[in-house]
Amino acid sequence: MAACAGIGLVESHKLKERTVFLEGFIAFLNYSESHIRYGMCPVQELIFSCRRQLPVLEACAGYLEEGLAFPQAWSRSANEKGGKDSKLIREFGFGLGATDLEGQLTHIRLYQKLTADRLRQAQD
Repeated sequence: MAACAGIGLVESHKLKERTVFLEGFIAFLNYSESHIRYGMCPVQELIFSCRRQLPVLEACAGYLEEGLAFPQAWSRSANEKGGKDSKLIREFGFGLGATDLEGQLTHIRLYQKLTADRLRQAQD
């Protein structure tokens, strides 16, 4: 019986971690949207300014500092730190900085919706 309770606590903790991660990623998406829209902020600058928000951003910033190009830094970080949502995180990075202003904003809005959907599922 105690083992079952322990498993339940571990799973509950994982769900809480995931919701916190997804909430943080939504905050990053919102920040990115406003800074790209109004400041035409470069991708690396977004990563460096938000690096303390999420482990995936911290890892990406570290790889950028080591000289890795953004696509490789982001992909590696998403694989290492994205957990259950690594594919979503990785695919977001493929489109970040790859199009004009309107394309960027559309891309970010799509991932805001996709991430919000996953957050709702994680909270249920």
